[in-house]
Amino acid sequence: MAGPMRRLRDVYEELVAASCSEQPFPIPTSVQRYFNNPLGFEYVTAVRRFVGSAERVLIIGDGGGRDYFSLKLLGKRPVVMDIAPQSVIPDLVIADANSPLPFAPGTFDAVVMAEVLEHLPQDYLALQRVREVVKDDGALILTVPYYNDATLSHVRVHSPESIKRLLQAAGWRITAYIERGGGLCRLAGWFPLLMGLHAANLVARMLRGRTFYQAINRRIAAFDFWLGSRPNSFHRFSILYGAFIQCAKARPVDWASLNAAEFEEMGRQVVR
Repeated sequence: MAGPMRRLRDVYEELVAASCSEQPFPIPTSVQRYFNNPLGFEYVTAVRRFVGSAERVLIIGDGGGRDYFSLKLLGKRPVVMDIAPQSVIPDLVIADANSPLPFAPGTFDAVVMAEVLEHLPQDYLALQRVREVVKDDGALILTVPYYNDATLSHVRVHSPESIKRLLQAAGWRITAYIERGGGLCRLAGWFPLLMGLHAANLVARMLRGRTFYQAINRRIAAFDFWLGSRPNSFHRFSILYGAFIQCAKARPVDWASLNAAEFEEMGRQVVR
């Protein structure tokens, strides 16, 4: 059994290498896997969509270089800041998002924080600091898991409502929102279907010299985004439940005053 499985892995590595050669400039094979995988490609597609026309983009936390290279392929000018070294990312800025950011105010058109916020003990301050380095008409793009404490590095467990309130408190307004986690990308990741997808791409490469991973993954993402934009989406039943979120600057909500008013009213009721 080890022999056939090894051969399957070798064939897939050949497909990954072939897909890399289809890109307009060389990218690491470790990054190309996100383009070949339905679940990984949904993240690529969502971030690209929400970044929109922004040119100068700060990426906070980009383990593996997925967001850097996916935006670089669109002609963007991404800068990556990470707490840990990332050998595949050029000119990486090593810094902690829990601390003041090493950038001047209004430096960036957009900031991407994909699966980062739940790792930050100082998440509220981090969002305020991000707000400072983004232009007034700029955007914040987040991806965040919901109800997920599976790893010790998750210091926050978010819900759809908690992330909304946190963003409002830090001076952000949600402008686009798509839930994710289930749908076709999960179905396509089922081993028999995934093997069928790889086999079809192998045949396509043999017949026409190109794979079609991105074409099919783009359609899968489009369906799942449609599903995730529906009220009470099916995604909430997935263990990968979360959201892709785009935000714009807004006036911070004064939560201290809201809390003071609520507890003052509670005190009156107790006295009565």
